[in-house]
Amino acid sequence: MTGVPGTARPDIAHPATYAHGVPHAEFARRRRDEPVAWVDEPLLTRHSASGRITERGRGYWAVTTHAAVQEASRRTGDFSSGRAGAFLVDPRTPADLRQTRQLLISMDAPQHVRIRRLVTSVFTPRAVGGLADGVAAHATELVRRAVRAGELDVVTDLAAELPLLVLCDLLGVPRTDRHLLYRWSNHLVGFDDPEFGGGDVDAYRRTFAEAFTYALELAAERRAHPRADLISRLAVAEVDGRRLSDREFCMFWLLLVVAGNETTRHLIAGSLSALVDDPEQRDRLVAGTVPMAAAVDELVRHVTPIMQFRRTATRDTELAGQPIAADDKVVLYYTSANRDPAVFTEPDRLDLGRNPNPHLAFGIGPHFCLGAHLARHELAALLRAILPHLPSLVRTGPEIRLESNFVNGLKSFPAQIR
Repeated sequence: MTGVPGTARPDIAHPATYAHGVPHAEFARRRRDEPVAWVDEPLLTRHSASGRITERGRGYWAVTTHAAVQEASRRTGDFSSGRAGAFLVDPRTPADLRQTRQLLISMDAPQHVRIRRLVTSVFTPRAVGGLADGVAAHATELVRRAVRAGELDVVTDLAAELPLLVLCDLLGVPRTDRHLLYRWSNHLVGFDDPEFGGGDVDAYRRTFAEAFTYALELAAERRAHPRADLISRLAVAEVDGRRLSDREFCMFWLLLVVAGNETTRHLIAGSLSALVDDPEQRDRLVAGTVPMAAAVDELVRHVTPIMQFRRTATRDTELAGQPIAADDKVVLYYTSANRDPAVFTEPDRLDLGRNPNPHLAFGIGPHFCLGAHLARHELAALLRAILPHLPSLVRTGPEIRLESNFVNGLKSFPAQIR
């Protein structure tokens, strides 16, 4: 049995637990004592125009070791992304399930292979390299503004702005619309956070509708007047002689909007927070005694912005010796796998020179993150831009964390560059 927020055994399923930080000690206990163990889900309150709803999920198997997460990720025939979606909360209706299954992360082969092929070429290292000048220019300008202001919020002034600007360039969205993307992703990913979604089902649905309307208008404009951007490619692209349906297009658009800014924002904010907390590692980076690529990969491991994804067992099977029944939820905790001492020496310590570093922050197998190269590139660009000022970056108040059992996120990080 799990506990509740504030007890000695943090409830890893409860979004409020993470307002106090990732419960790494609890994950360490689980890796040691019960690497694949049952979790009873908490009561969560949702509300809509029809009233308040208190719901409890049916429970799930928490997978916490590196080896077991890796194995489950590769056994796609036994552990499905599409059977009930990739998110911990079960779809409430058949219509919700159909909608969830149109997200790339909630697909199985062969549909997953077909849709993924449409954009794979955009996110290769070579293609990302073509964005390098623009990413570096955005990072340099954001840091210049922060230095000039002196006072800043690392989240809103740096970590959120860079991926939003890059995403606008990539998608061909006007930069003036970037805060629409920011608001949509906050309300969807931060559904359980009181400041964002607040458990409001109606607001969640309105966000989908608003984002889909914008996407369809954009697609129509690009079909009439195509440009050299990702939306133009998606709007006219065909795989096996068939275009994306409007629904497929909208769901892919939304995934790009959310994944393209939310995860990188939390990666950048979490990385700068970790460096401020660890002057020794910060100074190694500033002095250039560790390769930037190694430092970036270690920060990705240390932060792990996406903490988990869900799978569903397709048959009676077992994982790490634990019997699992067909249709059971199986939740893969990357945030725990990435601190497994069986794989990483002193896993709780930030070591910017760590090598090898086989972390799973971008997943593994057919669902490996399409944007991994771009996320690394954006973090590296921001670090290079802020490097001369990094020793002068200091906190001026407490961080405020997102109440989410899905992303490891900061909402606010007040600071000064002195």
